[in-house]
Amino acid sequence: MQRVNELLPSPGEANRVTFPAISGLPLWLYQPRKVRNVKRLLVAVHGISRDVKEQLECYRPLADEMGCWLVVPKFSSHKFPRYQQLCSGSGQPRADIALNSFLALWRCMHGQPYLKMMLAGYSGGAQFAHRYALHHPQQVAAMALGSAGWYSFPDEKVKYPRGLARTVALDRVYLDEMLRIPMLVTVGDQDNLRDSSLRTSVNLDQQQGDNRIQRAVNWVEAIRRLQLEKSYRPAQLNMLAGQGHNFYNNMQQGRMAEQVLQFLLQSERDAND
Repeated sequence: MQRVNELLPSPGEANRVTFPAISGLPLWLYQPRKVRNVKRLLVAVHGISRDVKEQLECYRPLADEMGCWLVVPKFSSHKFPRYQQLCSGSGQPRADIALNSFLALWRCMHGQPYLKMMLAGYSGGAQFAHRYALHHPQQVAAMALGSAGWYSFPDEKVKYPRGLARTVALDRVYLDEMLRIPMLVTVGDQDNLRDSSLRTSVNLDQQQGDNRIQRAVNWVEAIRRLQLEKSYRPAQLNMLAGQGHNFYNNMQQGRMAEQVLQFLLQSERDAND
């Protein structure tokens, strides 16, 4: 383990790291100036532009505030072409299993068997994050989803990934366990364009809505109904004033970074109580 630890950045610095045991998933790691919470990782997942440096820049201040390591995986278009859905074609690696391999390695390195992630994703990264939480809820302490193009709705009659009916490619989902996870969903109040990056179809539009705003509202409403039936904490939905579909602008101008930080801090306080 000593050689693996030597790959890690110093306090206040970030490194691109490829661990030998998971060579197909390079990660950017940032060590906060002071690590205060060794039982949490802040994991930020990029969208289809795969701009990990923007994720790193915008989430570094949050990692410092939370006192935990920041992890930004890069799911390459070659190895993980459909990482948003966790899997792609036959014989290609699953994005969720690759992330789980890193978590297992990190827990071993740091002697933290009960470590969990605070999982954040934007656009395609938000698609990955909520689908990951459906399959691996035990790994997630809190989840922040920003401007997903579409969602897996809690409908077991509709085939995954649009619904939750099982497929051969993936294991079962754990909807009830996922509903217990504190969730924040954000979307720009001007993010209503049907551009080339937005998946569209007759069935998808009818089920979820015509744009990212409608789809966020409809998914959160469906999730909240189930949460309230079980007296779980309902998911939060925040509209970002004056914002379209742009991660950096959402974080900086739309105050998404501030909202995600406050949400995560409150989630940790609640967990400690």
